[in-house]
Amino acid sequence: MAQYFFDLLYNFTDCMCCFPSTPQLKINNRSFKLLRLLGEGGFSYVYLVQDKATSELFALKKIRCPFGQESVSQALKEVEAYNLFASQPNIIHSIDHSVSTESGSKFRSDGGEPGSKTVYILLPYYQRGNLQDAINANLVNHTQFPEKRLMVLMLGVAKALRAMHQYRVKSGAGPTRKAKAVRREGEEADAAMRMGKPKRRATQPADDEDSENEPLMDDEVTRSQEGVQDGGLRPYAHRDIKPGNIMIDDDGQSPVLMDLGSLAPSPIAITS
Repeated sequence: MAQYFFDLLYNFTDCMCCFPSTPQLKINNRSFKLLRLLGEGGFSYVYLVQDKATSELFALKKIRCPFGQESVSQALKEVEAYNLFASQPNIIHSIDHSVSTESGSKFRSDGGEPGSKTVYILLPYYQRGNLQDAINANLVNHTQFPEKRLMVLMLGVAKALRAMHQYRVKSGAGPTRKAKAVRREGEEADAAMRMGKPKRRATQPADDEDSENEPLMDDEVTRSQEGVQDGGLRPYAHRDIKPGNIMIDDDGQSPVLMDLGSLAPSPIAITS
C-alpha cells in the first residue's frame, strides 16, 4: 500500500510543471498535455495525452527503469518490435519515443538514485478502446457481437499473427534498421547507467536483483536475426494475446494487436 502511494505521488510530481496548470511534458521536440491515466501495471503507466500544437490525442506509455529492477534495453525491446512490424496495419506502431534521465526524488519508492532512466513511448490512441471493453459493454447492455463483426475482428488478428509467425528477415529495410538503432540506444543507456552506478562496498553482499552487468533479456528482437540470410524465416511469438491487447480501430471494424513487450523469437523451448 505504501509503495502504491509513493508511486502515485512520484508520478504526480514528476509530470507536473506548475500548479494549478495542466501537467505537461516533452517528448523530443513535441509538447504534450497529460489528460488522464488510462492504465498501469508493474513499472509502466499509460496516459492519454494531447499534442499542444495540433490538439491530436495519443496514448503515452511511461516505463520506469530503476536500478536493479528494469533495464532500458528491456523497455525499448517493445519499441524495437513496433519498428520491425511498422508496415503491418493490424499491429500497433510507435510514433515516437525518448529515454530521459531522472533526478533523485524523496517521493520515489525505489530510493530516487540520480541517473535512473524513464522510457516514454508515444502510441496511437484508439477512442473505441479494446476488445475487452466491447465484451464488458455487451455484458452490461445484454447485447452480443454480430457474427460478421466477430469474423472481421478475428481475421485481422490472424493476419497480425501471420505477419509475426511468418516474418522474413529484411536486413536492409528501413523498419529493420530503425529497430536495430533502438536496440543500440537501449544498450548504450544501460551501459551509461552501469558506469554511473555507485560501486558496491566489499562487505556488501551481492543479490540477484542487483547483479552488475547481468542482462535481463535473453530473447532480443533483431539480435535473433543474426545468422539468418535475407529472406530467411525468423518467426516471432506475441506471448500475450488477450482481448485487452486487441484494440479496435476508429473505423469500428479493424483490430490492432498491441503490447509487444513480451514478443520473443519462436519456437520457444519449454523446459519445465
